[in-house]
Amino acid sequence: LKTGPLPFPPFLLSLDVIGTVFLGLGLAKYFGNVDVLPLSWRFDNYESVLIGAGAALTLPLMAHMVKQAMRAGKADRP
Repeated sequence: LKTGPLPFPPFLLSLDVIGTVFLGLGLAKYFGNVDVLPLSWRFDNYESVLIGAGAALTLPLMAHMVKQAMRAGKADRP
């Protein structure tokens, strides 16, 4: 098991965690009709906003990982 610094910035990891929570809350409401948010925070179709915001917040970490993989692939080429 490798120990040491994270292979990506902690800020991107925190954005990904928040995005995953938003995505999970939105999907729980959309598919399971589970209302976790307080009544005062709800509005029409808030699940769609949570799903979109969650997906948008997870994109920066994915883009960073793809960029690292592309750099590593270029370094492996002769």
